[in-house]
Amino acid sequence: MAYPTAMMLLLACALVTGAPCGCDGSQDQPLENPDDPAAMRTAIGAVETSLRNARIDEARRIATRLAEVAPESGDAFELLGRVEIACGLAATDPAQQMASRIAAAKAYARAVELSPPSAGLHNAAGVAAQSAGDLTAAIVLFERAAKLDPANPQHQLFAGLALLSAGRVDEARVGLSSARALDPKSPWPVSALSGLALSTGDFQGALDLAREARRLDPRVDELRVPEAKALRKLARHQEVLTLLLALPEQARLTEAIAWEISAAQFSMGDKVASAKTWGRWSEVCGSAQSAVESAQKWDEAGDPIQAHSWRQVARQRGWSGSAHSSSEPTKK
Repeated sequence: MAYPTAMMLLLACALVTGAPCGCDGSQDQPLENPDDPAAMRTAIGAVETSLRNARIDEARRIATRLAEVAPESGDAFELLGRVEIACGLAATDPAQQMASRIAAAKAYARAVELSPPSAGLHNAAGVAAQSAGDLTAAIVLFERAAKLDPANPQHQLFAGLALLSAGRVDEARVGLSSARALDPKSPWPVSALSGLALSTGDFQGALDLAREARRLDPRVDELRVPEAKALRKLARHQEVLTLLLALPEQARLTEAIAWEISAAQFSMGDKVASAKTWGRWSEVCGSAQSAVESAQKWDEAGDPIQAHSWRQVARQRGWSGSAHSSSEPTKK
């Protein structure tokens, strides 16, 4: 997982108060007159309670109805956006995930239109837009948030990350450098600048920045990933393994860390270890794409039996490719 994606996911989780998936079958709370402030607070409170208690389907029903009966309420659409983000985080099917992200972006865009200017709301709407793949809208929203609250480094950071994703490197550098200046003790702007240096081919500069970010907060395992990426670009694969295999096994079971370990093992010629590393991650994450990639890695390791088994797993998870295909895509 790339650093910007991870940051988007972290903020998305915060926006929905960390609500996981599920629905316990509770009855929807009644919706009253939207012109009555007390009734609106009751309906909004019902959605909040449903989110906190992991009743996502129930929360969506109430929030959708609330937006229908109060079409001029920014609060109603902001709440609907939060619920749709929760639905996207809970979904396992990629199409359902994207549908919820798009719905969340639309709800947040409407909330921005209806509400007084708010840096926090613009930032949240930017997260939703970027999650839905609309970088142009996300950049506009993050930049507006930064103008509304210029002392908040988060808005500059998110604007810079979105600009970097859009390939607008010079503008991204300005935003990320501003975020760094506003919060010099935070590792995240420095880590983002490492990613920027990596994207421009300055691999040694990327490594220096990644190590600086990790010194700022050595407790965060994710901050090892930019360092590993820079080391890989410098062909220092053993150092990648030394850096990442020092982590506890459970900490290594994230997509970004597992991928870097697997890539380093592959580059050092140990294709079997590379396939095993990615296979362990695939078992944890349960996605069809990871199983397809495991099959490819076992093909590369010269074990067609394992490759066939992983293709069967991929098909069980919804993959529709050929049972004997060996042309699955490879990650960068």
